[in-house]
Amino acid sequence: MANSAEATTRPIVSHDDVPLTVFLLTAAGFLPFGALSFGAVFLPAEAQAWILPAQHAYAAVILSFLGGIYWGWEFAMTFVQSRPVSPVRLVIGVFPSIFGWLALFLSGMWTALALTACFLAWLGYDLWRTQSHSAPRWYPKLRIPVTVAVVVSLIAPVLAG
Repeated sequence: MANSAEATTRPIVSHDDVPLTVFLLTAAGFLPFGALSFGAVFLPAEAQAWILPAQHAYAAVILSFLGGIYWGWEFAMTFVQSRPVSPVRLVIGVFPSIFGWLALFLSGMWTALALTACFLAWLGYDLWRTQSHSAPRWYPKLRIPVTVAVVVSLIAPVLAG
């Protein structure tokens, strides 16, 4: 049994735990990926005329969101650390938006493959940022499984086609 001093100093939530709201919103954000992938694989071919472009557009939007997270962190850190905004970090945060948008100009399976590459590259950057203590310790616990799920949902229609 833990002594009372230890019990009172232990944090209620660990810095290693994914916040519940973040987890739930991320899971909800995956639902369009999964639903559209399911539709692309199991619905008639004529439905794919709108399903795959919708999935790819959603992927580009989510890539933009992932880059925007770094803008938020950068602005928060400039406030906390009383330092100027880093133009380099802001430019890096725009990369997912630009590459996701450019992927939409490709056709067929190339769009899905390019978006997959973007998600995997950004996951690598996220992991590096976590290792360099520039992202929360819990971030890989969130990003790795959702990135795997997104990649599977983007690639499944390509493999089924």
